[in-house]
Amino acid sequence: MVAETTAAENTLTGWRAAWVWGIGTALAHRLFLTLWMGVVWGIVGANLGDARIDFHTASAQLPTLSSPAEQSIFGVWRRWDAVHYLDLAYNGYRIENPGASVFSMLTPFTFRAADAVLPGSIDLAALVVETVAFSITLALLYRVVEKVYRDETLARWSVVLLALMPVSYFFAAPMSESIHLALVLAFFYFALVDRWALAGIMGVLATLARSQGVFLMGVGGLLILERYGLPPREWLDVYLRPVIRRGVWLLIIPLGVLIFFAYRSSLNLPPLDEIYARYSYAFFVNPIQAMIINIQWIAANPSQALVNADMWALFVCIGLIGLMLVFPRHRRPAMIFYVVVNLAFQITKINYAWGTDVVMFSQSVARYSLLLFPLTVLIADWFRSTSKWGRIIGMLIMVFGMVSFSALYVLALTGP
Repeated sequence: MVAETTAAENTLTGWRAAWVWGIGTALAHRLFLTLWMGVVWGIVGANLGDARIDFHTASAQLPTLSSPAEQSIFGVWRRWDAVHYLDLAYNGYRIENPGASVFSMLTPFTFRAADAVLPGSIDLAALVVETVAFSITLALLYRVVEKVYRDETLARWSVVLLALMPVSYFFAAPMSESIHLALVLAFFYFALVDRWALAGIMGVLATLARSQGVFLMGVGGLLILERYGLPPREWLDVYLRPVIRRGVWLLIIPLGVLIFFAYRSSLNLPPLDEIYARYSYAFFVNPIQAMIINIQWIAANPSQALVNADMWALFVCIGLIGLMLVFPRHRRPAMIFYVVVNLAFQITKINYAWGTDVVMFSQSVARYSLLLFPLTVLIADWFRSTSKWGRIIGMLIMVFGMVSFSALYVLALTGP
């Protein structure tokens, strides 16, 4: 009885700490970006003309942001894919705007649901949803790290560093990153505490937010294998039945993709590959061919590659995966699998130069790399163990990156 009480108290303490760090960090992140991006728009963007604030919304049919306050708080986020998500939330999936229909359902439907119960605009609803989702993401990251590494200090460092990543402003943008990663981490957490039905449901929802959530099937299989190992001689009762009882819930994860496809089909929307080719100027290849195309673009455009965040992110992620394999503490099959398959999937979309057939490179890798949370944990482990000056310099570099990239996002000088 004493042992049970102690365990309950420890669990409560763990969640209390997770929520304090998660909510506190997310609110600080939102407040800083709101002030900073508003200042950037007020000082620099004001010289670009009022039309510039909505220049990405021509075909989106979103409510006009007329006041300076609305432009500074909400308008600074209306860039690139964020416009598509807001359009889907406000107008739904429709044939008149097929380009937006490649984005999965959960994020815009969540914005729409929040808009139905909150006063104000769809932009405010999206802001609230993203702030709550990022708070949940950080709290779950804290708990997952604590469960896997048995290290609360590493959990705290991981939360802070995820919020300080140079492109972490995407977690505050009205896009799918916060919602998807929250559901991925919920899947990991419920799998780690042996709640496989809930893990399966989180996997379905993660797949409804972004299609690569389907890879959680493989992650779950490896987590089960880590727990039970290879089958013993008494394989039926000791091994097979417990594994099947848990693994069967992984089979429902692809429902998220099937639901999305069925919904699009019911609206008679064009096939995804057609939309990517005609509206997004992108095509898909296998990961090996994608790497070759990226290397060829770098070789042909070295000066551009040196200042391209996506190319930096691609090779930094590959290097960090190598370090995960080197250090026993981070050599965890399920997490390595999650990072590798997601990165491989992310680079398979190759962009053309807009409006042409000139092959470019894998776009948005920097943004998508935010979802590779085990790499954040690896970086946090280095921060935790390095010298005071190493931490100071590292933090300054990350803060400078976030300040710079978020300012460029306001002015639409970075890609999606």
